Amino acid sequence: MLLYSWVEVMSFYRHIMRAGSLVVPTLMILVVSSPIITTSAQGTGDSVIINEIYVSPNSEEYGGIDWNGDGEIGRFSNQFLELHNPTDSPIDIGGWWIDDLENGGSPMCSIAWGTVIESGAYIVFYRAQTNIEFDYWEGDTVTISNDEGLEIDSVSYPSEDSDFGVPYGYGSDGSWAKLSDSTPTPGGANDQEWVGVNHLMGNCYPPEDHIHRGEYILEGRVVTMKSQTDVIDDGRILIRDGIIEEVWSSSEPTPSSAEGVVSIPTSGTIYPGFIDPHNHAHYNIIPLWDHGTDGWQNRYQWQADDAYRDAKDVGCSTSDSSTMRFAELRAIAGGNTAIQGSSTSNKDTFQTMLARNIEYYNFGKDQIHT
Repeated sequence: MLLYSWVEVMSFYRHIMRAGSLVVPTLMILVVSSPIITTSAQGTGDSVIINEIYVSPNSEEYGGIDWNGDGEIGRFSNQFLELHNPTDSPIDIGGWWIDDLENGGSPMCSIAWGTVIESGAYIVFYRAQTNIEFDYWEGDTVTISNDEGLEIDSVSYPSEDSDFGVPYGYGSDGSWAKLSDSTPTPGGANDQEWVGVNHLMGNCYPPEDHIHRGEYILEGRVVTMKSQTDVIDDGRILIRDGIIEEVWSSSEPTPSSAEGVVSIPTSGTIYPGFIDPHNHAHYNIIPLWDHGTDGWQNRYQWQADDAYRDAKDVGCSTSDSSTMRFAELRAIAGGNTAIQGSSTSNKDTFQTMLARNIEYYNFGKDQIHT
């Protein structure tokens, strides 16, 4: 299913030239080692520290607890990050930043203004408020930085390491570790009993870098999609705060709402962008399969067909980042400016995006799943 989206300037030559540098595979040397849990602060006591994180909450059927009291039990609500002030003075952390991966992962968020941690106190930030997902499969690094971007503390945990119901935090020896013999204690010390739902919780807000602001006019050949032949050869499109307000021909009077607005000559053809809300983008690199049958009764039959497995073998991984970029290039050539179904396990695809990825926050919503 395809839906109309915002206007994109489609200059295929420029897209192809840009993609030429994107689809070249990169040789990478991987060093394999044992899982390592790291921390930068080591609980020195000279500033706020990350005291505890919770990656894998139990679901309700396995004895999960509603740690933040919002009525939801499970990882999409109850993953949390706990900060502790071990100093002798209150610390104002308003405007500080929480992030899980630099240039990747979930979008960072800014702690609400006026948030103060008293001396010796704890504050907890839940995923329900931060939208920051701690990744079990790939591991993660969690960082707090002050309002000037200076890193205050950072901790990490390895891929496929966290256990259900078990937090990471500072142990009795002062080192950061998986606390296998403990249960989470959000809002209090790791070696004490949980203080209960009535603990201090913080709010954190993601940056609005995906919000489209401003006004401008695009000049170009406008394909309206009203019919197969409805094209405005020398068209104008007024866009204000990301919304198309007017479409007209240069031969028509300029609408009063467009007076004084800067006009941008695109020298290209402008199409309505499509949103593809459900796809498996990596299959865009595979040629059409001429299966030579009358069809199947269910999808499991064709998935088990040897000829299908042979057709998928194109000599490269369909989840490789360069492969995914090529898949997105083909989607754009077909008119899709936003696509669902890119590989969420390879963040590099998102960082050099061609199409907007619905799964990622550059679309305006973090981690949409279908």
